[in-house]
Amino acid sequence: MEDFDRIFEVNVKGTLLTVQKALPLLNDGASVILNASTNADRGLPAFGAYSASKAAVRSFARTWANELTGRGIRVNAVSPGPIDTSGVTELVGEENSAAYKAKVGAELPIGRIGRPEEGAAAVAFLASADSSYMMGANLYADGGANQI
Repeated sequence: MEDFDRIFEVNVKGTLLTVQKALPLLNDGASVILNASTNADRGLPAFGAYSASKAAVRSFARTWANELTGRGIRVNAVSPGPIDTSGVTELVGEENSAAYKAKVGAELPIGRIGRPEEGAAAVAFLASADSSYMMGANLYADGGANQI
């Protein structure tokens, strides 16, 4: 229960409270981008609470996109796959990091895990006018993991 509570506190409650506090500060026509995950769509063993929390975030994107249309605020989500960040190293340990990244990368259609700037580019796209016709969408930046 401690893990469940921590995961939902950060991913669900944290997202809710952040957006709730930010809304009065946002201009009409702003863009809100939520950080979901490919795990929201996959049934990976040992990731139940995490996956459910990211599915809740994905649901927020759809609901808030509908609720904020009057202000012209677009709400979308980005679902990254494995990205080469310090979080991966913390999860598996420094001594296992390189082998883990190679194994996970080899399982992806693109053949490697993502770079942080690739995930950032997906977010930048959703924040830009180039995505002005997207609302409630979920943009996968996952090396094809959930698409192929």
